[in-house]
Amino acid sequence: MEETPALADPDRIVWATGWQAQEESVLRRLAGTRGLVCAPLEPYSDMIQLVTYEGEHLGHVRLDGLYNLRERWVAVSRAAADAQPAGGYATAQDAARALARAAGKMVRET
Repeated sequence: MEETPALADPDRIVWATGWQAQEESVLRRLAGTRGLVCAPLEPYSDMIQLVTYEGEHLGHVRLDGLYNLRERWVAVSRAAADAQPAGGYATAQDAARALARAAGKMVRET
């Protein structure tokens, strides 16, 4: 049975509302943090992490899968109107640094 667009929209709304509630909870926890910080969106998974710099929400990074047996992380800027992922990075921290640089933040390479 094929779902009609009218039936798909309520599911999308529920999903988006849940994402927003989780995001707000994590961002409250990160308020006042110093430097570049990543925190999991969901308590039991590191696959999607919110990224802040000095408490400012920059976007999120997410595990995009394994390529040649290596993790690939992508960065999604909060400022991107289309929320499309940018780049491919070896680690979540590398993706977070790229988000910070794109936002004009000075981040120290480690």
